[in-house]
Amino acid sequence: MLLHLSKDTPWNANYCTEDGQVIYKVESTTPSIGARHTKIFRIVAPKLDPTVETVDDTAFRDSFETVGEVNHHVIRTSRIKYNGKDESTATFLRKGSWGLSRIFTGSDGVEYEWRLASRVPTLYVDGTETQVAAFHPNKVGNLKEPKNGSLEIFPAGQHMMDLIMVTFIYVENYRAMSVGSL
Repeated sequence: MLLHLSKDTPWNANYCTEDGQVIYKVESTTPSIGARHTKIFRIVAPKLDPTVETVDDTAFRDSFETVGEVNHHVIRTSRIKYNGKDESTATFLRKGSWGLSRIFTGSDGVEYEWRLASRVPTLYVDGTETQVAAFHPNKVGNLKEPKNGSLEIFPAGQHMMDLIMVTFIYVENYRAMSVGSL
């Protein structure tokens, strides 16, 4: 699934399908000294009552639920809230080799690794070259129509899209802070 960003800042954008349907919303506070709070929301399907013959238009408005939160900190350890747990990123996303990757365990018990290349975080099944997700940053080739980035989630990651979103938001913010592009 290819999710297009509505803005060039992944930690403060909508993630939409090709036809423009928002699947995820990511909202961040303006960073204060060394801190940013980010919430990740997923669209919720409307709940229609089969016993009602007419449906109010409000039933078809997009509604969202929180799937995770990231509290980014520079001075102290950042934290991730996901699936009812609140953990430090040192526990949730441990450092990989040379500190250039972050590893987490999925709900399926499999370990996954975000590799943090200079501009393109890519998620793999740990220890393999099986791609699970990849970030494609914005393109500025055509100044009249700049193209915002996208997050591609491959079939190997379809079962854990919420977890991919939460961990991606953390690693992309971390990567951007590390290279000084915030």
